[in-house]
Amino acid sequence: MTSVYRKITAVAAGVIFLFGCTPEKEYPAPGGNWNTGGSEGEIDAWNLTDWSDKPSVDPIVVGRHLSERFVEIPNSNWGSIDKSPSSFVTYPDVCAYLGAFWYAEAAGDTDVIQQLVDKYNDVITGVSKQANGNPLVTDLLWRHESNRVDYYIFGAIALHIASIMDDPAYSGVTFHETKESYLKFGLQYADSQWEFFDIEGFNSRFNSPEYNKTGTLFKMSKSDYDRWKSYADRGYSWQTRLWIDDMFMITALQVQAYFASGNKVYLDRAVHEMRLYLDELPGDKGLYYHSPSAKFYWARGNGWMAVGMTEMLRILAGRDEYAEDRNVLMNKYISMMSSLLKYQKSDGLWAQLVDYGTMWTETSGSAMFAYAFIQGVANGWLDELIYGTASRRAWKQLNSYLRPNYDIREVCEGTGAQNSKSWYENRKRLVGDTHGQAGMLWCAFALTDLKKKTEPDSAGLSE
Repeated sequence: MTSVYRKITAVAAGVIFLFGCTPEKEYPAPGGNWNTGGSEGEIDAWNLTDWSDKPSVDPIVVGRHLSERFVEIPNSNWGSIDKSPSSFVTYPDVCAYLGAFWYAEAAGDTDVIQQLVDKYNDVITGVSKQANGNPLVTDLLWRHESNRVDYYIFGAIALHIASIMDDPAYSGVTFHETKESYLKFGLQYADSQWEFFDIEGFNSRFNSPEYNKTGTLFKMSKSDYDRWKSYADRGYSWQTRLWIDDMFMITALQVQAYFASGNKVYLDRAVHEMRLYLDELPGDKGLYYHSPSAKFYWARGNGWMAVGMTEMLRILAGRDEYAEDRNVLMNKYISMMSSLLKYQKSDGLWAQLVDYGTMWTETSGSAMFAYAFIQGVANGWLDELIYGTASRRAWKQLNSYLRPNYDIREVCEGTGAQNSKSWYENRKRLVGDTHGQAGMLWCAFALTDLKKKTEPDSAGLSE
């Protein structure tokens, strides 16, 4: 009786939510697409642990295939696997590394963990090659291009490896360096994200003949320096530039530094930085602009926000000293999830511009939104019936976009910010791009982790 009452109450709440608001003119028809759906065969439509009605989408199976696919591909070109490999490991690949590690740890799959450790070792030791046959660049601290934040997240891989090395569960994994070596390498990136110099210091750093091999000399302008200094003086990273994806790139590195070192200064930085981005980029629909000058709700950009807030809420749980920060984040998270629920398409995914439902479906942002929903249900932040239904539908539909080799279709190419609807509508739609692979891996991790925690003795998890 309690269960039936709960379901009726949730349905009633959903009806109020769907029909109690005035739709905006660009609202996706029919709009507000969640419903309880009754049941799908023998499985409740909101159940996130039982996939026996469709074994091909079982997160444990899919996660293993996605991880192995990531291991086998060469490094991407800013996410794209169809272009010549970049000269270094780009940030979408770092996000896929983290997703694959998280999935394998939740599944207890030490074979995948070994493969990931080996893949990273091939980069560090020069086995992995660029298209011209040269080793990948690993001294990314010294890159002088404006998008340094994209380079520095590379340190997160070493930091994550360092953070798991003392766990007895991974005693059978062969780590190729000492924990101290991994830690030292990764912390260089995390610390340098906050290490501020004067103009001469920056010019000297980025023109060091040992590292600057591009032949392009760096000369900082006074205006750039003043902008960097304005952030540094307020306790933010000098790499702050208020592009929506940077919020995740900066905080993810600092969080990994915290997990690996135990030093709370890294978590303080991450929380402080995240709140800046949340304060500076909000729109009027519970969503976030790509940048202050590009006032569009780009799916993957909002995905970074959704995932970033989700991860920070998980980390801050039970930490009383961050109670005020967590309350702020939780309110913003709930507002965003409510808005995303409203704009979810009837098939369970989201449009390239979230509030233009007739625009093409974009899978990387959709996977990130699904991840935020799944974790919300798993952690009790979101209603299980409403958001469990939305999550289940999204995961099933995302799997329909996977090719037989587990490359996902309809991933927006890497995209700079533009204040133009057509700019986003006409972006290339890639296959196997690691932005999308990362989002799928995160979902596989969240669903696998939920099953492990709710059904610890269940069959299917890797041994």
